[in-house]
Amino acid sequence: MHLFTTLSLAAVLCTVHGAPFVRPPTLVVQGNALDIDMLPPHTAPGTCPIDTISCQRTDIDPCCSPQNGLLVLAQQWDTRWGPSDQFTVHGLWPDTCQGKQLPGSGCDHTRAYSNITDILSSSNDPDIIRDMNSLWPSNKGDNNWFWSHEWVKHGTCVTTLHPTCYADSYLPYQEVTEYFRSILDLRAKYNVYAALNASGIVPTEPETGRRPKNTYSLDQFKQAIRDAWGVEPNVKCRGRQLQEVWLWFQVRGRDTYYPVEPRGQDTCYRISYQQKST
Repeated sequence: MHLFTTLSLAAVLCTVHGAPFVRPPTLVVQGNALDIDMLPPHTAPGTCPIDTISCQRTDIDPCCSPQNGLLVLAQQWDTRWGPSDQFTVHGLWPDTCQGKQLPGSGCDHTRAYSNITDILSSSNDPDIIRDMNSLWPSNKGDNNWFWSHEWVKHGTCVTTLHPTCYADSYLPYQEVTEYFRSILDLRAKYNVYAALNASGIVPTEPETGRRPKNTYSLDQFKQAIRDAWGVEPNVKCRGRQLQEVWLWFQVRGRDTYYPVEPRGQDTCYRISYQQKST
């Protein structure tokens, strides 16, 4: 359980579309929990060791290597959303180094922002809203809610993005933009559609009914991903309908992700990978 202690700290205030920014206190990692406390100054990002591997040492500044250093990139295939030749993003989810999920409420209640669209629109990344709308859409039609949920539950648990890690160079909300842009970049680098296509696995004509016949095997999907990146994914289905492909990562240095073997379970046997209607 994450227990947060209320501290009396001076707040640095500014606004983004009327939303107050409060510089939060430092997060101290203790085991699998994150508690608020005050620490000596962190190592500046430019001086962090570049060859540190997440989950291999416990004496590394959490600004230099993510404390929750096992992560899942979930890419989803929803025939109603996104470009016809792209998987879209569900999220990048930090887990503990033991593979356990973190609390659903996230890791820092002081940065539980609900106005992510406004924050990203006000950032210095002119293309991020366009890219997010295209490649990270909500299948419920409310992108701001979806993005805010992903930020609060998962983004606040990336210790290398805590504002104190930036020292005096920190700009309000910059870690939010960096979080979402880094995931878009990771999705582009690990393009599941392209990896499947390279192995001859392409979306099929739409079929009706609960048991479509034009399917692929789980082994075909796994081998295609292994051929591309040397590791297997977890593949998630509802019935036979493909839902998501999960890639697992550890981190070298502060933010260089590299794929590792999966820790989760597959929920597919035969996979219906149908063309999008978009």
